[in-house]
Amino acid sequence: MTPESGSSSGMLLIVATPIGNLGDISERALEALRAADLVVSEDTRRSAKLLSAFGIGTPTESFHGDSTAGKRDAIVRRLSDGATVAYITDAGTPTISDPGAELVKAAVEAGIAVYPIPGPSAITAALSICGFNADRFAFLGYPPRKGHEREGFFRSALASPVTVVFYEAPTRIASTLADVAAIEPERACVVCRELTKRFEETLRGAVQALSEHFATCEPRGEFVVVIDGAGRDRETVGTDEQGVRAALAQMLAAGMPVRACADVITALTPISRNDAYAMALQMRDEQAE
Repeated sequence: MTPESGSSSGMLLIVATPIGNLGDISERALEALRAADLVVSEDTRRSAKLLSAFGIGTPTESFHGDSTAGKRDAIVRRLSDGATVAYITDAGTPTISDPGAELVKAAVEAGIAVYPIPGPSAITAALSICGFNADRFAFLGYPPRKGHEREGFFRSALASPVTVVFYEAPTRIASTLADVAAIEPERACVVCRELTKRFEETLRGAVQALSEHFATCEPRGEFVVVIDGAGRDRETVGTDEQGVRAALAQMLAAGMPVRACADVITALTPISRNDAYAMALQMRDEQAE
């Protein structure tokens, strides 16, 4: 955690924190949080509990999805003036499904050195115990909440030739599994709840069976869903242009926005987001003619 030689600017440290069990925090993470001039977090109430648990008195400041560009720029100015800033998310590894990526991008553009302090991640924790092939996988964030975009998301996820992992909230886990089961009820699935916490639970089985389970209980906690990749007997998203265009045609027909189509293709294939977006935009315009 030493600035590059000749650099007078500060450092942005991306610090992974426990996803539940405080014993998972690393010595490097504690060192970084103690040494920083400022700890920036999604929710200062949560970060206060973490820092208090380890007797760390570093000042905190929030940076979340509703933060303004002005607040982001103010943090970058502090970095440019020589401050060391540690960024943490609510739990786990930052910048994945949280606004930290925007702060990292701005810091990089300003010539600030950015260093990772690796550690816990709900994604890799779930993948490590899923039992599916995780040599390659696609992380898809949170599913859309409603409409054609939601259906297109699940159809594309089920068409993936690699293992798919995504987050879900307790209020939507039952409906999510029901929607997936309506498309392919027998696909193998693992649902992890409250990973590393007191009431940690891992359920395995066909999507239909898991859907029926959650339909009869009141889900609580945070969920990670892992779905086995499509086998050879199932439709997959091909990585050649013909296969990608076929997948895009299905998503656009289901009413998914161009941006969402590009995000799915980028997650499931080696194609760049710019190329996927351009292809989806062209196909949408062709369909409109």
